[in-house]
Amino acid sequence: MCRLLGVVSREPISLDRAVAEEIEPFTAQSEVHSDGWGVAWFEAADGTGSPEGSGAAGGSERPADAEASDARPMPLPNPRRPQIRRHLDVARESAAYREAVRSATGPMMLIHLRKASPGLALRIDNTHPFREGETVFAHNGQFDLPEGLREAVLARGGRTPEGTTDSELYFSLIELHARDTDPATAVQRAAAEITALSLEHGTRVPEALNCLYMTPDLLIAYQQSDPAQARPHHTADNYSLRYRIDADRVIVASTGIPQTGYLEVGEGQALVVHRHDLSVSVRPRIAALVT
Repeated sequence: MCRLLGVVSREPISLDRAVAEEIEPFTAQSEVHSDGWGVAWFEAADGTGSPEGSGAAGGSERPADAEASDARPMPLPNPRRPQIRRHLDVARESAAYREAVRSATGPMMLIHLRKASPGLALRIDNTHPFREGETVFAHNGQFDLPEGLREAVLARGGRTPEGTTDSELYFSLIELHARDTDPATAVQRAAAEITALSLEHGTRVPEALNCLYMTPDLLIAYQQSDPAQARPHHTADNYSLRYRIDADRVIVASTGIPQTGYLEVGEGQALVVHRHDLSVSVRPRIAALVT
């Protein structure tokens, strides 16, 4: 179980300002979700969004401990290529995290706080969000990896995972489906396929497939969970994903922060937020896939 927060703003703005009221209660959740964090963003079309000297666009050196952070020092001048900062420390105790939320500037940004699934290593290549070309992905949930499932996903020919998480297999299928359909449908199809493969190779559906998927033009939020698999320490709404539409931003977040005026992303639905005009639409649940 992890925590997700995404925001699309009308104008480029620093992440700590875009979610000024939400950032502290969100960050406080890293006391439990303490297995690393990641920040990702797209800059504005003119390339603004990486203040000189902030380290957000290659101004900082890569730390010697490559397993503890992902500083990505190389310049990324293309505004359609997402920038990412990832570390293995606890967000609320991390100077690097504070610097990342100050430096991340753009109209599209997200944060992930990780609570690792049992048995999955705390490594930087297992730390969300993940990036592939012009897309970014972060997952809140878990599904089993019985014998044969990983091989079945990789045989489909999608994105090759860098780490060992179930989440990257999910991302692989999204990227595969995105080759011939729109991003929201790609997420929904990938989730349906993961669900079908989980039953084909194992004994239960995924615990949850909540995610944020970000392209240079869209933020997609998807919600799918099985309440029957909730663990004793979970609250009833741990896998709820909610959003609020304001005049100058649209915010999507997991629970655990004040959410007055928020709406719920329904089971199997995909919320689509358009960068250029902040328009929002909700895609209905699609039919289950049969493998």
